[in-house]
Amino acid sequence: MDERFGRDGATAERRPLSATLGRKLRGELAWDALEAPLAPESAPAIRARLDSMSVVHLGSGAHERWSVQQEVLAVTQEEVSAAEATLVGLRGRDVVCWSPTYWHAIPEDRRTDNRVICFFHHGGLRVFDDPQIVAGLCMNETVADELRQQQPSKPVRVVAVGGVEDAVPYARRSHPTRKIRLLMAGNASGRFHLFVGRQKVYLKRKGVELIEPIARRLDPEHYAWVFVGLDWEPYAQRLAAEGWTVISPGPLESPGHYEYFGEGDIHLMLSRVEGGPLTLLEAMGLGMWTISTPTGIAPAVVRDGLTGHLVPPFDGSNVEQLAERVAAHILSLDPMTLSAARPRIRDSVAQRTWANFKVEVEAFTRERFHAG
Repeated sequence: MDERFGRDGATAERRPLSATLGRKLRGELAWDALEAPLAPESAPAIRARLDSMSVVHLGSGAHERWSVQQEVLAVTQEEVSAAEATLVGLRGRDVVCWSPTYWHAIPEDRRTDNRVICFFHHGGLRVFDDPQIVAGLCMNETVADELRQQQPSKPVRVVAVGGVEDAVPYARRSHPTRKIRLLMAGNASGRFHLFVGRQKVYLKRKGVELIEPIARRLDPEHYAWVFVGLDWEPYAQRLAAEGWTVISPGPLESPGHYEYFGEGDIHLMLSRVEGGPLTLLEAMGLGMWTISTPTGIAPAVVRDGLTGHLVPPFDGSNVEQLAERVAAHILSLDPMTLSAARPRIRDSVAQRTWANFKVEVEAFTRERFHAG
């Protein structure tokens, strides 16, 4: 038995979540920034910043650096928030809007006669109907297809989002268990919505319903769990109480969370809906084998049987069937196979860097805005 993380159910280095950090990682601070009005006396300085920009990058202005805004910071360090644009007005400008939420947050009478390229992740696609939005950027073909069907005349470009380099400088493996570790990462409480008739229904997005059914099919003497990110505590505690080895540091500021990516052997990305996710590239950048549902960028980056496994989509009705498939893939992998695959996995995503992402976004921006 592992002396530190054996069947006693111990959980590694769990830390309390401060209210401020929790709101930051959930994006609530960024949302506050969207809604909070600014003092009128700040208008001259904001106008001066806008006048210095050939292209306005519309962000939140108070975002967390671990999620959507990784993309903003890869391209520019100068962004204007929706609150700032609302105060001074956004008229007759070329704009790159990094989320439909930011555009929607500006009152219509405060944004007129602009040309906007909007970055879409997995939601807010109706904003593409806005006549000021002249083109769309996105991370995966599913979103691109939906945008093209919605507005056939507007150009849409899928750009190769970065992230493979993010965890590399920080990842470490310090916990002593020799078990194969199953990593799940991101925001466990992330949701998406769909309409049932006229009613909007919110569903869990990250596939957390699969954790316990998968665990039931595995031997806790041979496997361990690693949870990195926000709101994994209920699942970590339940597994630990059942005697599983669980490494779960709790929510951490970036880049502290990347340390714990190094504890993983197999990355489980079991989401219903994704834009990326960045965690997929962060894990593959470390050479980690991924078992993934075919959402987001996974079909484009996971080579089934060579760098990971693609499993059927998760729709909420196929919990047991999907858990059986995922567990079978886990059981087919041994430490030697995982180790041998690491260089191949790293090489397969080596071009998915933030520098290359910046080049693609800037090229598309020049193309569209110079097209007139």
